[in-house]
Amino acid sequence: MNQTVSRWGSKFTSLALVVFAGIFASKADGTRWRDSSFQEKIWNERGCKVDQRGKWFRDAKFGAFIHFGPYSQLGGYWKGKGPFRPAEQIIGLGERKAVISPDEYRTEVAGRFNPTNFNARAWVSAIKSAGQKYVIVTTKHHDGFCMFNTSTTSNNIVDATSFARDVIKELADECRAQGIEFCPYYSIGDWCAAEVQNPRFKNYPDYMFAQLEELLTHYGDIKLLWFDNYWYVDNQWTNDEAHAKELYAFVRSLSPNTLVNDRCGAGVNSTDGDYATPENQLKGSRQSRYFEVVMTDTEDDNWGWVKGATNYRDPASLIRNLIDCTSKGGNFVLNTGITATGEIPPEHLAILAKIGPWMATNGEAIYGTEPASECVPQLTSGFEYHATKSGTNIYLHVIRWPESSVPTSVTIKRTGFKGAELLDRSLSALDVSATEDDGAVTLSISKPDRIDPYATVIKLNFESEGSDLKRHADAGKNNESL
Repeated sequence: MNQTVSRWGSKFTSLALVVFAGIFASKADGTRWRDSSFQEKIWNERGCKVDQRGKWFRDAKFGAFIHFGPYSQLGGYWKGKGPFRPAEQIIGLGERKAVISPDEYRTEVAGRFNPTNFNARAWVSAIKSAGQKYVIVTTKHHDGFCMFNTSTTSNNIVDATSFARDVIKELADECRAQGIEFCPYYSIGDWCAAEVQNPRFKNYPDYMFAQLEELLTHYGDIKLLWFDNYWYVDNQWTNDEAHAKELYAFVRSLSPNTLVNDRCGAGVNSTDGDYATPENQLKGSRQSRYFEVVMTDTEDDNWGWVKGATNYRDPASLIRNLIDCTSKGGNFVLNTGITATGEIPPEHLAILAKIGPWMATNGEAIYGTEPASECVPQLTSGFEYHATKSGTNIYLHVIRWPESSVPTSVTIKRTGFKGAELLDRSLSALDVSATEDDGAVTLSISKPDRIDPYATVIKLNFESEGSDLKRHADAGKNNESL
């Protein structure tokens, strides 16, 4: 009997030690992000051009952005006046503050928010059919209203509206079911936090970190967190490097594989975060730092839905923007603002319906590719193309052909050319001849009788990947430019 007691006593002691150690480790993990040495270490590891953490992102190339919140039901208008721009900031700062007060916004707008036709499955299905591989969704915009179920404030869609559903949870679950990466958007700047945050929070940073912890731990595996900034009030935060390091370390301590964009700090003109996020602006040349161009689906700076808008971008320009970004070393993300009833606007669905078939046919020239630096810039009048590559294949995305029937010459610094074909087999046959000299191949390409109205993609196959170029690329992996 004494041996039995001793044995159980020993087990109890061991178990207690394990539990105690676990609690201690949890506490250590929960606070290590505050340690300056950890912040410095994790900050120096940032970037996503070559590491495994960023591979899914580099391969995805094409994403969706969704702006959805109480502002959606207004469509840019308030009490018969508008449209106020940008629509998602109608509560606003400065002059826009006079449009609608915070009290009115909470009672008259958020309090009446009831997007009855919201359907996560329909949203994600439309995104997937267009060939978009991930979706960024506003969990909290500058208005401070939380679109997720949170214990930090009652100013959220579950507690403050008759709709009372956690749309972020529904979207995250549906994205997971359909194989789309779910990526929360979070505005660091919050125009209403001081008036709505739970009194247990002594300051805004504690409030913000508590919300971020909920998003990173309650909604599945988060591979990307998209911050927005510059909208601080009452000195609630700042975007200097010290704060950027702190915020970045906090995210990576909770979710080590999560990518964080540049707006954890000073934004697109900095090297903060893992990658750059220019808005509505294409890059003029190949970039050393990975980037993601985010673009409105209308030809203005409205990210939220505008009632009656007619200036939607055409599918041809958007497909070419995607090609442009891919060929310069980045991703392209297309935004939509959700309607008052909780639906993707029909105009945006019409755009996706054009992009989807093109991506289904030509996706291998986009997904998982990188810029093809072997292609010599083309000076032929009337001929314009972008180039991507993957393995032994190079893809020419021809967006403009010369009017004459004279063949166009394209020089590529790679040998071992095997053949060429159009990815779209429904187009006319391709007429290509090749000559090799001095480590390069020169192709003579005739315009097909039938071409793609958006971009005609020519697949070029070679015997190898181009060993010299590949060695140079591999050598540079350890010296990645952020």
